[in-house]
This record gives sequence, C-alpha cells and structure tokens, in this order.
Amino acid sequence: MDTPPSAEALTQAREAFTEGAAHFEARRLAQAEQCFARALALAPGRPSVLLNLGVVRLHLGRAEDALPCLQAATQALPDDVMAWRALAGACRTLQRWDEACTALQAALRCGPQDPVAMAELAATLARLQRQPEALAWAQRALQAAGADAAADWWVLQGDLQRELGQGDAARDSYRRARDAGADPVLMDFYLSALENAAATTTPPADYVRALFDDYAADFEQHLVGTLQYQGHETLMRLLAEATPAQRFARALDAGCGTGLCGRLLRARCDHLTGIDLAPAMVEQAQRTQVYDRLAADDLCTHLLTPGLLPYDLVVAADVFIYVGPLEAVFQALHRATQPGSWLAFTVEAGARGTGVRLLPSLRYSHSADLLHGLAERHGWTVVRQVSAPIRVHEGTPLPGEYWILQRL
Repeated sequence: MDTPPSAEALTQAREAFTEGAAHFEARRLAQAEQCFARALALAPGRPSVLLNLGVVRLHLGRAEDALPCLQAATQALPDDVMAWRALAGACRTLQRWDEACTALQAALRCGPQDPVAMAELAATLARLQRQPEALAWAQRALQAAGADAAADWWVLQGDLQRELGQGDAARDSYRRARDAGADPVLMDFYLSALENAAATTTPPADYVRALFDDYAADFEQHLVGTLQYQGHETLMRLLAEATPAQRFARALDAGCGTGLCGRLLRARCDHLTGIDLAPAMVEQAQRTQVYDRLAADDLCTHLLTPGLLPYDLVVAADVFIYVGPLEAVFQALHRATQPGSWLAFTVEAGARGTGVRLLPSLRYSHSADLLHGLAERHGWTVVRQVSAPIRVHEGTPLPGEYWILQRL
C-alpha cells in the first residue's frame, strides 16, 4: 500500500503546482512542465496535477508523453470535460482517431452543449471517413456556438457538404467562412471547385502544403491501404516497358511524397532527387534512405534553379492533379531536361475539349488533347498513353491516364 504524502510534501506540491500554473499562463512551457512534474513526484496521482502536466506536454508537442498523464486524469476525473478534450487532443495528434472519437464522446456526455468538443468530434469522424455523422456534429457545433462559431467550423461543414455532393449548401458554408475571417483566397478556390468551370490558376501553395503535411504520418496506410492507390506501380511498370535497358544518370521524383516511386526507381538511377511541397512528406521520404537528395520545394522553382544539371528522367505521379494549368511546368521542364530525357506522369482523365478543370474533389482533371498540345509545343513526343485506374474513389475506380514522353 502506497504511503500517503506528508503534510510538508503536500505543501511543497501545492507551491510547485501554483508556480507551474503561473508559468503556463505566461507561456513558459518548459518551466511549467518542471513544476508540474515536481508536484506530481511530491504528491503522486493527484488528478489536477496529472491533467495540467499532460496539457503542458501536449502544448510542448510531446503527445506521446502527455498521453499516460491524460489517461490517468480522465480515470480520476470522469466528469471533467477539459480532461476528456485534452486526451482527445493527444490521440488526434498521434493519429489514434478511434480513441480520440471515444474521448470526445465522453466529453460530450459530461458537457453536452460544448461546441468545441462537437467540432472536434466532427473533424475526427471525418478522418475516420464517417462523413454523414461528421456533418451532423459540425452542424450541431455551429448551432450551439451561434455568432461565436469559428471560421474553421464553417470550412469543415463546407468540406463535408462538398464531399457528400451538397454543392449549394457547401457554397453557403464557404461564403460564411469567408465572412467569419477564413482565408479569402482559399475560400475562392473552394468555391471555384464547385463551379465546374475551366481552371486558369494554380491552387494556393499553402493549401497543398498543409494538406499533405497533415496526412504525412498515415499517408501510405490511407492511400495504398484504404484508397487502393496503384498509380506509382503502374507508372513505373510502363516506364520500364518503354525504357527496358536504360539507366538514368540523374532522375527527379517530383512530388515524391513518402517515397513510393523512389523505392521503385532507385535501382535504375545513379543519382535520385526527391522534392515535395510538404516538409512533413520530405521527412517521411528521408526515412526510406533511397534518395541522394531531398528538398521541400515547389516543382517549377526547383526546375528553374540556376545552375541545375539537366535531368534525364522526371517522374510526377499524382502531382499534376494538384497543380492545375501546366504551361509553366512544361516550360520549366524544357529548361531542366535535354534531348532524349524522359517524362513520366499521371493525371485524372478529363473529357476531350475540357482542358483543365478544377473538380469538386479539389483536384484537377486534364484532357488528352490538352496534354498532346503541351507535349508538341514544348518538344516532347508521346511514347505511351494508357488509360487505367489510379485508385478507388468512393468505392469506384478513379479513371486516370498514364503518360510516358521523351524529349526530342
């Protein structure tokens, strides 16, 4: 049986806790953690100390360390909304979506009118691909918050409505998000995706970067496992068929992601560079140890780097669908390659004559006649053009096109 702390130890624990609270209020997080840890050592198991220590570790970006404190806090404080929300935050950071969902449901049993918990539950359910439930909770959060609703909640509702095919409702949500302070450029991009019009501009770079940074940790599991992505394997097979005996001196894996193509390319390349707009993706790719060089960079910016040695292979698997108009890309490719160089890429198939379209999925489609025109204008010949699925979208194979080009 544990010996209870002495009166002196309790006094010292209270003093350490009070000092920690003051540090936390002043955003001196490292000092706050030290004080709360000292308080816990003096008075083990105190729920308030466990909760505050867990919260400060969460703020320090150490969700793994925060988790056991917050789990113990919720066991000791089963009716504390903030404890459950903090535990959910740690689980969300660690990509433990089912556990986060359970914690938020517990928070809402304690505080059924808490709009923050409702909105967080909606976002968590969305990550679990439970969109109808997520939308219902997003709507409840907005109703409960009223005029105090965060702009991000309107964006979340709009995203869910768009994904569920509720175009008119999504437009209204994005407009209300913009009125509430959301990024107007991003909201205009979302609204454009619902208009089914020809696309003339590229997406906001911050949007693409944030999208893939957010998914970096569970990207492969979701893309290859859940969405049955096959684009990298099909593209590399077609490239191998078109260049059966060729070895590449300098190759670029554009939009390298976590290294799906890089692993298949490595054996055929003397030097392999990977670039991606999202730093978190580059960090994941680094762990594969298949690249000679990696950088978080924009494709055109990289291709136009002064003094860049020419590539004899550029691969862009599922990259152009997040770029949109490609004239600038092909101009940059001409600068960064040489006669005889190869280009392998995928696109989502667009109907003839449609050019570039921004789809409700927030991805772009490209028509074959557009791509043939780009290739001809910029000195490339089409060696292979194959129509085949890229992945599964809402239970249906997503039509794609695989292109193998060689520069004249």
